[in-house]
Amino acid sequence: MTTPREQAVAELRRSIDVLPERTRKAMLIGLGNNTVITGAFGGGDGACPMLAAHREGGRTSACSFPEAWDTFCGVAGRHIVRPATDYEVLILRREIEASLEPAGPTLFAEAIAEHQATVQARAREEVLVQTETPAETETRRRRLRITGGERLDLSEAISEHKTTARSRRGREAESTGLDWLFEETLVLPEDFGDEPVADDFDFDAAESDLAHN
Repeated sequence: MTTPREQAVAELRRSIDVLPERTRKAMLIGLGNNTVITGAFGGGDGACPMLAAHREGGRTSACSFPEAWDTFCGVAGRHIVRPATDYEVLILRREIEASLEPAGPTLFAEAIAEHQATVQARAREEVLVQTETPAETETRRRRLRITGGERLDLSEAISEHKTTARSRRGREAESTGLDWLFEETLVLPEDFGDEPVADDFDFDAAESDLAHN
């Protein structure tokens, strides 16, 4: 909840923002060259911020600043004229300097940009809908139900799954070996191993036969 002090500062800032830039710059100079007062335009050796600005060449027509300044200082309607405190002058100076800073992106501008991005995304979605197959339509609708309309980038998850699967298959191959391959694919004749095998093979006779042939 906004306090009376915060509301008074906000009103002071609004009254500063509507002042011409030259007036605000002149007021900053005037704050350092005058004894700043509140409750009156001028009195004794003091000057209100508006008079201080006028003295530095920042004249302007009637505005809401004097009332906002007196309200901030707590003297509005009380017929009290006094020097402004160092704190009050400090706050005034800070608000003037802030009003002179280049305006950055506002929340309104950010909202407009977000809305435009949403419209463009919907337009692209409509183009895809017109060209997709019934199966692709069902897939898209299923994705929308699961994600609530959010687009999910699953490329990293898919890549991680493939890497894990390859690693798992490699470990299984190392632990199992290749014996299972021969056991399942090598088909031997029924009489394999029944033929007698000579204890001694006559290499000289075999070589002589080859020479005569």
